[in-house]
Amino acid sequence: MKFKKNIIVEIKGGFGNQVFQYMFANKLRNDGFKVKVNTRFYDQFKPNEKAENTYRSLVLPPKYFDFKNISYLFYKFLILNNRISNSRKLKRVLKNFRNPLYVHIKDKNYNYENPKKFINHFDGYWQNIDFLVNEKDYLIRSLSNNKIIKNSINVKTNKNSAMLLVRRGDYLKMNEELSLKFYEDCLKYLNSEIKNLELNIFTDDVDWVKNQNIFSIAKNIYGPEEEPKKVIELFALMLNHLHFVITNSTFSLIAAIISEEEDSKVLVADPWFRNRYYGNLLRDNWVKIENK
Repeated sequence: MKFKKNIIVEIKGGFGNQVFQYMFANKLRNDGFKVKVNTRFYDQFKPNEKAENTYRSLVLPPKYFDFKNISYLFYKFLILNNRISNSRKLKRVLKNFRNPLYVHIKDKNYNYENPKKFINHFDGYWQNIDFLVNEKDYLIRSLSNNKIIKNSINVKTNKNSAMLLVRRGDYLKMNEELSLKFYEDCLKYLNSEIKNLELNIFTDDVDWVKNQNIFSIAKNIYGPEEEPKKVIELFALMLNHLHFVITNSTFSLIAAIISEEEDSKVLVADPWFRNRYYGNLLRDNWVKIENK
């Protein structure tokens, strides 16, 4: 009996992660596979519960990207097969046991071979900028299903406007926060390239930013948001710039991809992270600022 292959892409994390996961799912769909998504990661978080990491709400529903969520019964079947695949008892009894129906695929062990199992469960972040750049029209069309984002995309940007992302929070625990020297180098570059610079800062640590003299030139400092609509509004504000200091945040990276023009200056941390794996997140034409 020949089983129909099921491609399931897990949707989890914050706004930036959600976009990359949907765009990866779209890549698989463009490769000819029938793809659905699973958004039940967010069911574990109670309303008004604050998590350690940024944004634990589904900000972008599957319908924006023309995907369907798997059914509850299929979700339970997915969980069951995951448990079977990871069962230590089965692996002790049956040496080299491999679930014939199910495979759980993470970022690091993925390749573009034809999925062969009944359930092919893709569970990762898939941070490859090519998925966004190669399907930029689809990305814009999908995000434009939200009226706030659509209206923002249509706004004409100020030619001397720049946004800068300062993320600390969970990055401090990961030992991946950017140094003050990094931000100094970014601002030095912007001031040398843009006359009458109009700078807006987006950050999860407003107090720290306000206590650093180098950021005193900022016109506005926007703090973090967690409620989905507020996250969308924050992203929409990011879109209204010509120049971007995306640092090492996929949230601001996506705004830069959408709003970047030929004369835009886009600054990015190089390397993206100092101490851990990251995907393909740098464009050749972007200005790399040393991250050490």
